[in-house]
Amino acid sequence: MTRAMMNETVRIFASHMLPRQSVTLYAYLLSEKQTKWESWGHYISDADGNVRVACQRSQGGTYSGCEPMGLFWSMKPAAGSRKGSRLYRLDVMKPLVVNIQVFRGHLNEKFAIASPIAMTTIERWYIRPGVTRIPIREGDIRGTLFIPNGSGPFPLVIDLWGGGGGILEYRSSLLASHGFAAAVLEYIGRPDLPVTGADIHYFEEACDFLCRRPDIDSENIGFIGNSHGVSVGLQIASESTIRLNCAVFTNSVFTRPETAITRAQMAFNVPPGLPCKKDEDGNFLTCDITDYHRILKEEGEQAFIRVENLSCPSLFLISGDDLSLDSEGHFKQLYKKLEDVGKEHLVKVLRYPQAGHMLEPPYTPLCTLGYIKPTRAVMRDASDAIYIKYGGSPKPHSDAQEHSWKATLQFLDKHLRNRKRQLMVTPSRL
Repeated sequence: MTRAMMNETVRIFASHMLPRQSVTLYAYLLSEKQTKWESWGHYISDADGNVRVACQRSQGGTYSGCEPMGLFWSMKPAAGSRKGSRLYRLDVMKPLVVNIQVFRGHLNEKFAIASPIAMTTIERWYIRPGVTRIPIREGDIRGTLFIPNGSGPFPLVIDLWGGGGGILEYRSSLLASHGFAAAVLEYIGRPDLPVTGADIHYFEEACDFLCRRPDIDSENIGFIGNSHGVSVGLQIASESTIRLNCAVFTNSVFTRPETAITRAQMAFNVPPGLPCKKDEDGNFLTCDITDYHRILKEEGEQAFIRVENLSCPSLFLISGDDLSLDSEGHFKQLYKKLEDVGKEHLVKVLRYPQAGHMLEPPYTPLCTLGYIKPTRAVMRDASDAIYIKYGGSPKPHSDAQEHSWKATLQFLDKHLRNRKRQLMVTPSRL
């Protein structure tokens, strides 16, 4: 058995086969919800009877070409799985267990009844040994804090996911594994909170509580968020008492969470009177934002977050083929507001064509269709679930996740850790 972090590359090597033999490398795992995920690649062994995935080309399967991590990022739910399946762990203290098998010939089906000629198991972890997981239960504040191994105090990163609600810990646990204290906060979808989520005071109280800890460096605070979490993050960065040193924003709008257009683009909280539609399959509810500009005009300038007050360096990750919302259009409007007040220098933007809405840590398979259980019945024909189209293509999505994750870590390191090192340097004297 091999162990590795989820965001690390794994070298896969098969040997003792016939020279120039056609083989299939097949990978599968069972998620916490017992969904089977699988992938496979077609290879031809070299003159010595070996297959080195890192430097040999897959001839077909769920991916093709020289793709060292293709068996991981190209995974897809097995036939018959529930629509909207997404691969992640809720319990980050346990790994994803990936089984890898080698079969004779180039197969595309019937792996369960074929006989493998070799097999191995790889544990993929979201958390390094020594990282401490601490549930947050303080007043109304709910979430999870991860403290890195070693001596602090550590810079703090506030982590907010999108409109699906709940507490997803795997990004925070990975950030803590890279030396940042990371707190993922539950802020939406709870029965005791408004439909649009907690107000800004909730996050101010949470940050104050966290910064009282001796292992937290209260002078170095960052933010990372995606989708609806970005709207909240922009409010934190522009309109709260929390002093952020930097922020990373992925695919969202910059209208306020309580506005009609934001709730429309969250899809599962569509306000009355706003048109919605089903896609060409007649199953998946998506937002029809044809009246987008009319709605913004009616709501006026108060619909927008006062991003002109932004004062921290900000990294914007923008995906193409985002079928969930127009993040590029919103970014252009936001950037124009910052240009008008001479703050465009605070912005760094990275664009990823064909990546789709869901940018996650690297080697996570593409999720093109999101399953969300709504907090309330918002449509006459609403069932117990709503499906949102995220878009994206597997290979561009994988490349985007790998590049954006490295860029995110470098950005956080520069503005949270390197900044502190620079402040500690004593100027030389003659």
